[in-house]
Amino acid sequence: MTIWALVPLVTSIAYIVLLAVVLLSKRQPITGVFSVFLAAAAFWSFTSFMLHLDAPPEQTLFWHNLLNIALFTAILMYYQFIHVYTNRKNNLFLIIGYITLALDIFFNLNGQLVTSAYIEDNIVYHTTTPLFYYIFTFALLFIGVIIYHLVHKYRQSTDPAERNRTLYLVLGWVIVVLSSYTNLSDNPRIYGLPLDHVGNFINAGIIVYAITQYRLIDIKLIARKTLTYVLLFFSMITIYAGALFVATRIFPAEEMSTIILMATLIVLILAMTARPLRTLIEKRIDRLFYQETYESRLALMGFSRKMGNILNLEELAKSLLPDLAKSLNVNKTALLFPDAASGEFSLQYVYPGDDQLKTHFKLASDNPVIAWLDKNNAQLYLNKLDTLPELKGLWQIEKEQLQKSEMGLLYPIKSRDKLIGIIGLGNKKRGGIYSTGDLDLLISVANQAGIIIENAQLYTQATIRANTDELTRLYNHRHFHERIEQEIARGSRFGNTFSLILLDLDLFKVYNDVYGHLAGDQLLRRLGKILENSIRSIDMAFRYGGEEFAIMLPGTKIEDAYHVAERIRKNVETKSSFRDMPITASLGLANWPNDGIMKEEIIAKADAALYHSKETGRNRTSLPAELNSNPTQVINSELEARPKAMSIIYALAATVDAKDHYTYGHSRKVSEYAVALAEILKLPEEKVENIRAAGLLHDIGKIGVPDHILTKPSALDDEEWEPIKTHPELGVEILKRIIDLVNCLPAILHHHEHFDGSGYPFGLKGENIPLEARILSIADAYDAVTSPRPYRTQLHTEQAIAELKRCAGSQFDPALVDIFCRVIKPEDNPQLEASPETGTD
Repeated sequence: MTIWALVPLVTSIAYIVLLAVVLLSKRQPITGVFSVFLAAAAFWSFTSFMLHLDAPPEQTLFWHNLLNIALFTAILMYYQFIHVYTNRKNNLFLIIGYITLALDIFFNLNGQLVTSAYIEDNIVYHTTTPLFYYIFTFALLFIGVIIYHLVHKYRQSTDPAERNRTLYLVLGWVIVVLSSYTNLSDNPRIYGLPLDHVGNFINAGIIVYAITQYRLIDIKLIARKTLTYVLLFFSMITIYAGALFVATRIFPAEEMSTIILMATLIVLILAMTARPLRTLIEKRIDRLFYQETYESRLALMGFSRKMGNILNLEELAKSLLPDLAKSLNVNKTALLFPDAASGEFSLQYVYPGDDQLKTHFKLASDNPVIAWLDKNNAQLYLNKLDTLPELKGLWQIEKEQLQKSEMGLLYPIKSRDKLIGIIGLGNKKRGGIYSTGDLDLLISVANQAGIIIENAQLYTQATIRANTDELTRLYNHRHFHERIEQEIARGSRFGNTFSLILLDLDLFKVYNDVYGHLAGDQLLRRLGKILENSIRSIDMAFRYGGEEFAIMLPGTKIEDAYHVAERIRKNVETKSSFRDMPITASLGLANWPNDGIMKEEIIAKADAALYHSKETGRNRTSLPAELNSNPTQVINSELEARPKAMSIIYALAATVDAKDHYTYGHSRKVSEYAVALAEILKLPEEKVENIRAAGLLHDIGKIGVPDHILTKPSALDDEEWEPIKTHPELGVEILKRIIDLVNCLPAILHHHEHFDGSGYPFGLKGENIPLEARILSIADAYDAVTSPRPYRTQLHTEQAIAELKRCAGSQFDPALVDIFCRVIKPEDNPQLEASPETGTD
């Protein structure tokens, strides 16, 4: 027995150890069949050891037959292992294998395959029958089928880890086959050596490594590294030998000590240059392996160093996505980021540009894909959605969206365990698949990008917050001025145009006073949404201030801007009102450069157009062409509008009367009664005129009272009285900006105060109540009780006077009541009594 005879024994022991390791490892379906293979392989090596153990000649044939049985069993068990590994469903070939194994056992034990065997110089000699070659052919067939299944598995797989694992199995099996064929060699130096067992042992080690490891070393990486160090080694040897050769030629007479010193010096120089030489070789080899993608990969490897100071996501995307697409050789790359409010991931950057994909590709925050990426922190192949149990809950429409995106893979970007973005990769060009090296590069980029993106997102959020109005989520006033200056600069450089719309809510102050500021804020938020939904993505909406908004329309002519403004106005009118009070808006337009060159000119022109809309009845859109061409008159249009506002206020008073046909003409009659009483009191003419105006406008605040309260056919309850009681103050809010009506305000504000202090809004009493208000109170009450109402009986003049007298001292000033009664009596004032509008006989 030679030392080579121990190789099968060592191999057998190694197999037994591997078998123990596999059995003790995590149980998986495939480990069962693999354990059987390891046992068969261990038995095969053991029989080989026994055959070469200088056994007696009579036992040689016995161990030889057992060796044949063990060999075929090992091949068949390995086939079964590959059968399970490649998920084969057809067991026909496996059944044939077991039948063949049974025949092999039968024929071997009966001596019908090998008739004699002996060992000489550790070489086995045997005599076989033709039947032996039939069995041998079957064994070759199984070997070929194993290779076929592995190659097919490799080509069908798209998972880089699985492909790499399969490649390891192919490599191990090829080693087994090639090492086994050394037994057929005629070379005396090889023939008889147990190289087949060495190869089988290597194969077992590779299989164990391939199965138990989650991530495998990229064979391409091994090849690159191996090639690098081999070239480095030979390069240094060549350099050393060449330098030593040249040195001995130049200095042939030098002593050996000098030669040794020179050789040592060369070694030191080589040691110092080894690292840069290795780097140079690595670059050359990497360029050879990656070819046209080498530069992009190099750029991505230094991604964090180059992009560390970038705080702009757009700039980050422009630097990252093209290199990533080129390095991985994919048709597109994309970045998805979550919306700060909704958490929805939307595709914000894509290379090459694809606006349609950007618009439609969105993943809701509760999408199972988002949850999967966040939980697994690994790549998700979109062609495997149906195979992952966690993604069974995907809606069909969500699957279709992912399929239409032509994305092949999604990879999460996380920072401090928080999902802050997603890298989307398209399909590999020319039908390729992602390799382990591709994934390593992708993981490296995602890890580097995490903190950069988080910083950029924080910066972006801070910038957005600084430019955004907190209430409406539109851009704010400051950003409006920044953007309009940018648009003017852009237009001056490239010859573009843009239009500006200014919008102001009509009677928003009234709305606020009636429904409260919370309701007003809600209305402004709703208006912000309406504006966003009414314009294009390139347009910009701003909250200019208060209830005023601005919309900037880049590249839009004034004619097209008018259509946009009208669409906004109609949307405001139809979609913003969720209470009884209708909401409308007035709009004004201007165009750059036709309506002005400077920022102030454009804003002033749009502002003037806006006030023109206000002046001419509200709820309309005005163009600059509708304004007076005199700039002074345009800018001062607001001041000019003030006197005209009187007619608008009177019209509003008539509108209030018109809201309730039962009180039609009420304001005018109250004004007449009050003026009659004031004239009897011989008040100054100016005060009489104030009382006349106050009588006309005393109920203007009711414009903010819901119709269903004003027109209610029955008596009001306490809750319904609340908005009614606000109308004096609301009327003052409406009128206080009109200088000509300032003197009317006390009468309007206090005309519901009671003489005994029980009235509203301030509970004034006695002569603390302005005289005009006390006059107005009597006139208002008298007309109210003498006018028809659905919820009470209309009083005649005498009855009304009696009622006034009854309330004198409590509700009304008693002195004024006496005077008014004398004024209103038919015999004292037949003209008033005869008036048909009083409703009395």
